[in-house]
Amino acid sequence: MNARRNRTFHLDRESKRPLQEQLCDELRGAILQGKLAPGEPLTSSREMAHDLGVSRNTVLGCYEQLIGEGYLETRPRSGIFVMSNLPSGDPAFRPNRKQNYRVSAPENVEWKLTTPLPFRPCQPDVSLFPMAEWNRIRSRILRHASTKLLCYQSRYTLGLPSLRKSLANYLQESRGVQCQWDQIAITCGSQQALFFLSQILLRRGDKVLMEEPGYLGARQAFAYAGAKILPLRIDENGAIPPSSAKGVKLMYTTPSRQFPTGATMPVGRRLQFQQLAENQSVWLIEDDYDSEFRYSQPPLPSMYSLGSEPRVIYMGTMSKVLYPSLRIGYVVLPEELVANFERLRLVVEDHGPLLEQAVLGEFIDSGAFYSHIRRCRKEYSQRLQVFLREMDKHDVPLDFPHSDGGMNLTGIFRDGRWSAEKISVRLRSIGFDVPPLSQYSPTKTPEGLVFGFTPFPPKWIQSYINKIAPVLRGETITNYEDELRNAK
Repeated sequence: MNARRNRTFHLDRESKRPLQEQLCDELRGAILQGKLAPGEPLTSSREMAHDLGVSRNTVLGCYEQLIGEGYLETRPRSGIFVMSNLPSGDPAFRPNRKQNYRVSAPENVEWKLTTPLPFRPCQPDVSLFPMAEWNRIRSRILRHASTKLLCYQSRYTLGLPSLRKSLANYLQESRGVQCQWDQIAITCGSQQALFFLSQILLRRGDKVLMEEPGYLGARQAFAYAGAKILPLRIDENGAIPPSSAKGVKLMYTTPSRQFPTGATMPVGRRLQFQQLAENQSVWLIEDDYDSEFRYSQPPLPSMYSLGSEPRVIYMGTMSKVLYPSLRIGYVVLPEELVANFERLRLVVEDHGPLLEQAVLGEFIDSGAFYSHIRRCRKEYSQRLQVFLREMDKHDVPLDFPHSDGGMNLTGIFRDGRWSAEKISVRLRSIGFDVPPLSQYSPTKTPEGLVFGFTPFPPKWIQSYINKIAPVLRGETITNYEDELRNAK
């Protein structure tokens, strides 16, 4: 035992790494390099602590960790030993001593959670979310379900029936979507739904019509499936129906709130798309983006509710309505697609997060969901008005043609001398996230910027616009970058 006391372990007391972590590395390294042989006894925790000048708890914690990792073992009334069944003398077991086994963060990178930069698009105000009510429902469900929701439940590949039924009722009441609950599949957000649909419906070379500019996530999903993407042009009423969809396999639209322009598609045009899909056997994905947030006018009926043939695939998400990290979306499938969707989902994962699904279902049924929507609608409407008023007050050379709802506003410059991309880069350099409209299209677009206003209280919006107005007017910047950073 005394021989063990004379063994040298190097602990750096000026390092930011805990002493227990350093000691674990030293002991582990000695075992891996053969300096401590299998079955060899270790110094007692009290002696080790005395020799190293550290607390006994530090040594005990280190021993417990290495026992858990399988390097050490305890023997009753004998002490702690190197695990006897570890290989010895095998060069393959010994690591390269020059190799660095620690994973370190890149220099100058801070690992911390962040909030959205102003004015990043598509961000809800998570501070409005009724977390206390959500947690009460969560606790109640855990008491009732015990640990069942924490187990594998492969039979629920398409989601908990309770949530699917709650969503079926909600969609029927709010969007006129007449469907059976077993046509609804729960996904980890709308992006996963688009990926699954593209894999089921498309083959390499198939033609897809999608809005341009449009949602990049949809474009990426279709491109990954090998589809040939053709543009659906946009005007003040959203996507323009093509005269023919001959040879087209799928069309993708955001009729309630065209992303990113914000245009709302009128009922007549929705009917044109619906009839085109039925008459020419084209699948039509209706991404009902932002349908919950109409401020000055009631929402229009969904495309799904207008047709009689099952060619429309309706999809939505709770990420924008509740909070992004919830990662729950949904898709209403024609009956002929349900089995294929389920098979593909099973390849990716048995099921989604069932506890959160159970909570969301009861959150909807209790009425808390509807109350939250009403609160957000009221708050976002006020913020929209503040945003527009401040932009007008500062004489910013942008027009906002679609300002009756949604979570974003697209501003179009009034003349052609502006470069929205350069202004976006300039705003980014001082802490703002305002993408150019061109970011959402592979072809030329009007010079415009896309602003998200919903996560920011009115006073913040006023302060932010005061800071960025000179940039948007093309004026020379003085020292307000420092002022902005200090304000944050």
